[in-house]
Amino acid sequence: MIIRFLGAQWLAVGFVGVISLAVSILIARTLGPDSFGVYSVVLSGGAIAAILLDGGFGRLLQRERAHPTPALLRFLPILPQAALGHVIIAASIFSLIALLVLPKHALTIVAVIWFFAASVTNQFGLNILRGDGRMVRDASWQMGNRTFTAACVCIVILMGAEKPWQVFFAQFVGATAFGLLIMHYLRTRPLWKIPPTLYAATLPFVWLDLATVLYFRADMLLLEWLDVSKFEVGKYGVACRLIEAVILLASPLCIILFRKFRLGSASPRLMLRRMLPVLAGALMVGVFFMVFFWLCSTPLIAVAYGEAYAGADHILAILGCALLFILPNGVLNQAALALGIERWLAMSASFAAVLNIAGNLWLIPQYGLIGAAWMTVVTEAVLGCCVALGLWRHRNRSV
Repeated sequence: MIIRFLGAQWLAVGFVGVISLAVSILIARTLGPDSFGVYSVVLSGGAIAAILLDGGFGRLLQRERAHPTPALLRFLPILPQAALGHVIIAASIFSLIALLVLPKHALTIVAVIWFFAASVTNQFGLNILRGDGRMVRDASWQMGNRTFTAACVCIVILMGAEKPWQVFFAQFVGATAFGLLIMHYLRTRPLWKIPPTLYAATLPFVWLDLATVLYFRADMLLLEWLDVSKFEVGKYGVACRLIEAVILLASPLCIILFRKFRLGSASPRLMLRRMLPVLAGALMVGVFFMVFFWLCSTPLIAVAYGEAYAGADHILAILGCALLFILPNGVLNQAALALGIERWLAMSASFAAVLNIAGNLWLIPQYGLIGAAWMTVVTEAVLGCCVALGLWRHRNRSV
């Protein structure tokens, strides 16, 4: 069964990745460097806004559908409606703010807000499926959603689109069309009066997502802020993309592990004991990739990106060491979320973010890219220790 689930999820990851790359290239060629720069900046801002649009409901839906928390059991039937109501209310508020504060860019900002709102709504459907253990249908929905949005982008470009807002609006139409199918399947309507108890439960998830984005992206932002040359930042960026590719391949396993851990959360000690072999496996895979990148980074960079990125191999070799901690951390994070200690996890991620920023401010001026890469390794190691400590402290906690 797990092989079937993983096969379906990896197929979805590959399909979505290839389509996304093709669409990105098409958009870049159509818009040109200047407009594509605007598109990229707005897209990055929209990704942060998506955390607030989600409001933590995505993780809560997945957790409660797998195994409900007693304190939230009475809210379980209305949870999908509350999530849908939240995203519509939040998107409306953000749109109004954009119209009032940034009227010159309001069209682009509003288009990206509603595109991400539709994407978040679709993600709620995926969270429900994952909580229910329907991984094959989840994979098919991922591919269906990306197909709808990609098709709309191609159509609008063929119609002569030249502005970023037109591309975002096309993706909004595609995501909304697929979202309506999901809403019909789930028979969900928005709930406008959301109980404060639900917001109290989702707040730690929002905190966690924001802290994670901060520590995971801080190095790139600080490299630019500290006036490291764009050429050097580009080399660091391509090395990061290869590390992220490994993380992406591991993500389906994390989805499956979360449900397994959540179903066993009534007996935390037993769950943690059963986690140890998986943790050891993740550690061994991390060792494999660390050695692989250390030995093969030079030809890998040359084949993937060309001789223009010579020098990125040293960065990739160092960042490969971070996988020794990143992959086990993925297992630890799923266990922590399954046990309901998301507040501890959010505090750990916040501490890691502060450490990462402080360390980069100290190391980058002296050591440049090498310092930033080693700081990533240290940050992941510290994060892993913090999460492991939290699991140990809460080993007697039952959900």
